[in-house]
Amino acid sequence: WSCLQKKRSINKEAARKKTTTTTTRKFNMSSSTFSPTTTTTTTTTNIPSSSDQITELQCCLQSFHNPNNDNDYDDDTITIQKQIEFIQSLSKWNEELESQFTTSSSSSSLDEKNEEQIKQIGIELYSTFLWLLQSSSHDNLFSGRRNEQTSIVTFTSIPVEKNKYGDVSSYQEIVTQRKEDMEQLAMHLASILSQSSSSSSSSSSPKEVEETTTMQLISELLRTMTYFIRWIMSSKSNSSASKSLTTFLTKGTICLSLTLLELSTSSSTETELNQQVARNASILLFRTTHSKPNPLLQYFWITKNGYKLIAKLLLLSDISTPLLFSVVRHVHHVVASFPKRVGLDLLNDGLRDQQLLLQREEEEKSHEQQQQQVVADATTVLIATLAWCIKSSPAFPGKDRINDRRSDIALEILRILFALGGSDNASSANNNNRTNNPHFDLMTQMGILLGDILHLPNANVATYEVKVASVSLLMDTPINYGYYLLANDCIRTILDVLELQVSSVVLERDVSGTRSSSFGGDSKVSGSNDDAAALTPILIVLIKYGTANPEILRQMKERIFPKEECDELYQKAIDDLPPSSSVSSSSIQRGGGGGAKNMSPIDNPSKRTLRYKVIKLMTWSESNIKRLSAELMWILCNSDPTEFILRTGFGNAVHMLGMRGFVNIPEGNSSGGVGVATTAEEMLQQ
Repeated sequence: WSCLQKKRSINKEAARKKTTTTTTRKFNMSSSTFSPTTTTTTTTTNIPSSSDQITELQCCLQSFHNPNNDNDYDDDTITIQKQIEFIQSLSKWNEELESQFTTSSSSSSLDEKNEEQIKQIGIELYSTFLWLLQSSSHDNLFSGRRNEQTSIVTFTSIPVEKNKYGDVSSYQEIVTQRKEDMEQLAMHLASILSQSSSSSSSSSSPKEVEETTTMQLISELLRTMTYFIRWIMSSKSNSSASKSLTTFLTKGTICLSLTLLELSTSSSTETELNQQVARNASILLFRTTHSKPNPLLQYFWITKNGYKLIAKLLLLSDISTPLLFSVVRHVHHVVASFPKRVGLDLLNDGLRDQQLLLQREEEEKSHEQQQQQVVADATTVLIATLAWCIKSSPAFPGKDRINDRRSDIALEILRILFALGGSDNASSANNNNRTNNPHFDLMTQMGILLGDILHLPNANVATYEVKVASVSLLMDTPINYGYYLLANDCIRTILDVLELQVSSVVLERDVSGTRSSSFGGDSKVSGSNDDAAALTPILIVLIKYGTANPEILRQMKERIFPKEECDELYQKAIDDLPPSSSVSSSSIQRGGGGGAKNMSPIDNPSKRTLRYKVIKLMTWSESNIKRLSAELMWILCNSDPTEFILRTGFGNAVHMLGMRGFVNIPEGNSSGGVGVATTAEEMLQQ
């Protein structure tokens, strides 16, 4: 426990420091694997006290445009020094907000009376971004595409006068426009930026300092807009937040984000600054499409060929882990949002086209006909990326979770795979026919990787979260997969996860109504509810495999009912029962399971034991947890009501005994009524 307390203080101190780790990988089509390279830099920031972020951001914007309460700057008078000062001010605001996101479970609430002020600041922020792009030399922002590639993003002609935006050069002219005009200006700028950058050549010689400063400012403004949207969405209701963010949630934002993402990842010279612009553009794209209204997602994925760009980025060799994490989040959002795997099918098409393009490029370079290779679909690419995350150097999950995002990528991929498996009928989980069960092939591809994940140490919160997600994936595996788990000693590791998760739910809560996480930080009671919800798949997996495999059941029973602690007292209790005892419904109703009358477990287990914690869950307030924990103990007791009562106590056992028909419970007091799952199998079906 003292080690856990020390970890909490270390994590709080670590939030004050920031280490930038750039990890890239290269995709090998023949083996469907990735190889890594890593570079690291470190900076230190202070966690600020709570402040008025609205006023601070507004002052930051106003000081840039009106430093002396004079008129707006002309383009020529925006000096590089002024841009640098503006970048520093935005960076400070972003660091404060990021610290707030990192160190607290929820951001500070916003008063409804500030809604108009928030909306106006949003307009000023977005207008500053558009004005910067409008006044910049587009040809110098990026040094050309690789091999003069054509743009993936499609642009249609904008139904406005040819020179409508030609004279819009000042910030004041942009900020006073209607929302519709501002949206069209954004789409116009995206089209111009794409065309000018695709026609520019890598041999151009721009003013390097000017170009770098402008790119830094673009990156910081993108980052500010993403944090602003996240802050508003987390502080207000969805409907209220959407009203405050109408300026950002437009098709114009989609076009600009897509264009910047494509250009910064297609530049002939890859730099860390390009990666930052790409990542921030990708996050802005995610925040815009993740917010309501959802039609923006369809506009991004289908209308603007977003699936092609995401497919290209998934296979890109020199991509940083923060950017890759953002790309994988797009895939997860699409899989969860589009019905009938429409979004995933489009992604598979994009991956096929991109891999064929890469194969043709290799043939042109080598001047030899390449052997036809199997085209990897989205599932194969995701599993290859997961393997790279787990097995690449430095050792998973890395020392800096903020910038080495491999653990977040792995967690997101496992959730995608779970969503893909869960989309099939749950009854196919027990179907061992390879032809009729697509999920069987999915788990076959996972192979040893799943065992490697389950054997990762539990000393780090990032690793532990990945392990919990991998256990959830086991809910949809065939029953015969239990033999693989046995052969690779995975049942023990799953029981380790169960014990940690149960401890987090049952023991680690203090008197004040908050509970302390095992891995750092405090959160509200709802956090305990989240931990309890995470128990559901763990219990289902153990019940599923324990019921089907006697050897797995034996290992589970030895772990939860250690022989040195339980067997002697249990045998003595059996010997003390009346000789004529019979296990029947009537005997239990009269006096307990065949004469067993103990209201508590016969040996009164210590609070440190796993059995005590699981028994505690048998009377939990959340019905799913109560039913599943009782069912786990029921199968461990060989479905014997006498043993069940002796080991758990009649007070804890009465709920399960009622569901099994051994005790009559009034229908109004039973949670096992019509339409409610009463067994793990029924719950899995639901």
